[in-house]
Amino acid sequence: MRSLGFTLILALLAILVCGLAGWQWKQGNFDSLLGAPPVPVGQHLYTDFTPAEVKHIQVTLSGVSASFDLGPAGWQASTPWQDRMDPRAAVAIIHFTLGLRVEDFADRDEIDNQKAGLRESAIGIQLEDAKHQPLAKYKLGRQTPWLATVKDVEAPVPTVFILPRDLNHKRYLYSCTGDITAYFKDGLKFLRDYRPFYFNPLTLQKIHIRAEQGELTLGRESPTSPWRLVKPLDLPTDPKAIKSLLEGLYQLQALKLADRATLTLPADTALAKSIQISLLPFGTETETTLDVFPPESPAAATVQAIVSDRPTTLFELPLKPVPKLTSLADLPLAVNDLREPALTNLNIQSIRGILIQPSTGQEILISRTPPAPWTVTLGGVSQQANEERLFTLLKTVTEGRATAFETDAATDFTPWGLKNPFLKLRFLGQDNQGLELAFGIDGKGGYFVNRLGTSTVMRIDPSLVAAIPVRPYEWRLARIWSIDRTNLIAIERQSASEIPLTLRYDDTQGKWQATRDLTDLTATLNPDRANYLLGILEGLKITRWLATDDPSAATALLTPSLSFRTFERGTNATGDFTGLITRSLILAPAIPGPNPGFYYGRLANDPNPFLLDRDTYTKLATDVLEK
Repeated sequence: MRSLGFTLILALLAILVCGLAGWQWKQGNFDSLLGAPPVPVGQHLYTDFTPAEVKHIQVTLSGVSASFDLGPAGWQASTPWQDRMDPRAAVAIIHFTLGLRVEDFADRDEIDNQKAGLRESAIGIQLEDAKHQPLAKYKLGRQTPWLATVKDVEAPVPTVFILPRDLNHKRYLYSCTGDITAYFKDGLKFLRDYRPFYFNPLTLQKIHIRAEQGELTLGRESPTSPWRLVKPLDLPTDPKAIKSLLEGLYQLQALKLADRATLTLPADTALAKSIQISLLPFGTETETTLDVFPPESPAAATVQAIVSDRPTTLFELPLKPVPKLTSLADLPLAVNDLREPALTNLNIQSIRGILIQPSTGQEILISRTPPAPWTVTLGGVSQQANEERLFTLLKTVTEGRATAFETDAATDFTPWGLKNPFLKLRFLGQDNQGLELAFGIDGKGGYFVNRLGTSTVMRIDPSLVAAIPVRPYEWRLARIWSIDRTNLIAIERQSASEIPLTLRYDDTQGKWQATRDLTDLTATLNPDRANYLLGILEGLKITRWLATDDPSAATALLTPSLSFRTFERGTNATGDFTGLITRSLILAPAIPGPNPGFYYGRLANDPNPFLLDRDTYTKLATDVLEK
């Protein structure tokens, strides 16, 4: 008969087995009791949660403990400060934790904790879910001596010592990829958000700015609508300036943070004189307002500021430019910094006519009726327009920018030379909508423009006006001639002082003959190069026509570097021979030295010289004879 003691032992064993079974059923294994095997090399230390599950972060370092919670306003710190956590730090900690890939491991007793940076002063990190259930808990040590390679990352990445503190990870110390120890320097201060504003630029509806230059309001009707200046004037904005403003506000960062309660803030009178920037997102009536107090002295490099949604924090912001930081001086805060500086917002496809009216020259009318090409009319005579010049004109008036805004309330345009402008440009669209620009010069040589019907005067760069083709000869076709190869007899080419090379052409057979000083060189002629040369000459286009009295062109063309003569049969409508047609062309470098950017040129009996680009000149100079 069994004893009572033996029965009790069996009962206790049964209870223990059932308890262990229950524990295993709850945990999925006996790791937390008996210890889990090490995570294999190449595997991630934590894989059982996603970034979205992390709602609480705790960080400890040298007796300082910081707690952060994710709420409607983003990550917020409850200790050691009540302020916003830098969301970039929260993202870095979470992704660092999930990215911990094991490079090596050892039993924790085999490694000196002091050398691994895992003593009591080590960085402790714990991530928790919404119910404060632990997701990851570990100590972060110093960098190891080894580097790791990561897919799609060119340079090797550092590795750090990690000591898990989870119930089932305690037995081993790991070397893992990554390093975010820089976030935990100086008493964890870098976990605090040094930026006064934290917003989504896509959801902003209104921006109100009060600065030294005055007050303004920017607004838009929907997240996809363009920004406009609403006050003090209703004006379109410059997209580049808006982008600069939004990026600057988002990146604006304090040099120091302090607790408001520990410092004496400037008086209310100073607040009334402060720079004030308010942001209002769509779907809310609550603005976030930044108040920047006036500098303590004209030489001050920083200023104090407060923001409405962080009532306990005082910011010390850079007032003047600082390397690698956005300062208040970098922000476009004035109306003229943010308004659209373009001369026009023309719809080029709708333009049907352009009238150029120089005050001391001939009117030039450029027009078209699609699908016909553009024509230029001078003195009642029309011809095909130079489309390169047209492109230059349209590019100038659509991409040209004002360098400053003189006034938006001009009544007398005399001070800017606009009462009697030296140039007017009129544009007519297919819907009969017109636009006129007047250009003036003041007594100091400044250039200005006014759009007819407005009281706005804009200052412009003189180079903008210089780019507008206002002389009749500039509108001549860029194609200087049209050689008919079916009637071509010969091409004569001469380089500098060399004896001319004559290339005779038979179109019926497509053959060439070459002679120089009565010597037959056909055997050394490369017919492919000769055909290439003819192709360039047939529809030769120049870069730009010049004035008849251009002194530089006249001087350069006294000593040509390359010249051509072409000989063609002249025929009538019935194909009968009417005589020999001869054309002559001379070219010379625009400046001395090898490979100038442009060359001057002139056709015989044509009063206007022209500019030819280097690439075309090089093609014309190609040697057609084999060496």
